[in-house]
Amino acid sequence: MNEQDVLEVSAGLGEADVVRDRRLAAAKVFADVAWPDSRVDEFWRSTPFKRIPVGGPVVNGSEAQAPEVSLAAAVDAPLAVATIVDGALLHVDLPAELAERGVVVASLSDPAHAELVAQRITTLTSAATEEHQGDRDRTVVLNDAAWTAGVLVHVPADVELEHPVLVRVHVTEPGTHLPRVLVDLAHHARATVVIEHTSTDPGDQRVLVDEVVEVFTGDSASCQLVSLQDWTGGVDHLALHKGRVGRDARFDPVELTFGGRTVRLRPEADLVAQGGETYPAGVYAADEGQWFDMQPYVRHIAPRATSDVLFKGSLQGRSRTVFRGNVLVTEDAVGTVTDENNRTLILTDGARADATPFLEIFCSDITAGHGSATGQIDARALFYLEARGIPREQAIRLIVTGFFHDVLDRIKVPMVDNRVMSKVEAQVSNVDLSRLGLTDATIDEDDLL
Repeated sequence: MNEQDVLEVSAGLGEADVVRDRRLAAAKVFADVAWPDSRVDEFWRSTPFKRIPVGGPVVNGSEAQAPEVSLAAAVDAPLAVATIVDGALLHVDLPAELAERGVVVASLSDPAHAELVAQRITTLTSAATEEHQGDRDRTVVLNDAAWTAGVLVHVPADVELEHPVLVRVHVTEPGTHLPRVLVDLAHHARATVVIEHTSTDPGDQRVLVDEVVEVFTGDSASCQLVSLQDWTGGVDHLALHKGRVGRDARFDPVELTFGGRTVRLRPEADLVAQGGETYPAGVYAADEGQWFDMQPYVRHIAPRATSDVLFKGSLQGRSRTVFRGNVLVTEDAVGTVTDENNRTLILTDGARADATPFLEIFCSDITAGHGSATGQIDARALFYLEARGIPREQAIRLIVTGFFHDVLDRIKVPMVDNRVMSKVEAQVSNVDLSRLGLTDATIDEDDLL
């Protein structure tokens, strides 16, 4: 990719000059940095970069259509829906009642919103800006420079949305896909944005989805960003989902990962004003051959802000998951309250889970905690349920679904809850009971009874 490629992308989308200039600034950085090296890059040490197919052509359109069945079918009400298929924004459906209230769901390249987009886009991500000279991950800079399909979601001041805004990202073509979403909530606004990722089976061909989402929550605003990864097996997915949290505002990134070959997600939040809150959460279920890497990062920059990170996952077969959580508390962030936890359930032999929750604290006047636990199904709990007449398969299902209960409680989006529960139950139904791992193979029945 070079500057001429970027100019062609921008011209094809009919963008304003200021948006094009942001692309060109990122393109210069792209030319100066190398792809991540897992041997020396601390943030890539857990996932070999050689798994990521960065050599494919950029996809910016096809004849395909998105599937008719989606999360929207679970809501009996008009929804704002934007649909991206193979690197192109196909259409946007915005109910008239939302448009009358000033809600915007539109293309990032729409000249009508160029001023707002220019104020926001790449300001949280680009290594070309002074504030983010340290963030020079080439996979992020690539999207900054060459994103092909973008969606803008803007909710004006004092407007609260009853139903989620749905952004659909569907992939059918091999190559590199570069979707981007910009969410902007003015003061006292409230909204949930759901990003649904789906694909057709690419077979032996490789697909890379390199995605960036920026979220701005104004003072006392609240945004929940729910990202559902429901890919087929041959898709590799890199994503940065980053929010800037204003005074007394709240940003909750939620990652729900069930499909894909390699999925590496970075839900991040910058608490830049007093009273900000963020509650990153995640559910992931890995199966044979899958590699999931979760890297939540919370930066406490302002005083008296709160964060609570909770990710839970399950594994079976020869799968691998990584949790690398980081909470940074700067020297000015007095009164910070933060906690960070990861729990992983290994269902069968052959799976591996690595967890590294850590804190960087430069201020003494705070309350902080962190922890992780990885284990198998408790044989005593399983015996307890079976002893009361519950069949083994149903008992396993109860244990696993109950394991995720406290994370699912945070979502509060019914159409997403149903999909997640169906995915968890599907994984449980595929568990090879002959390989089921238990924490205690010897049961003293007299002791239990």
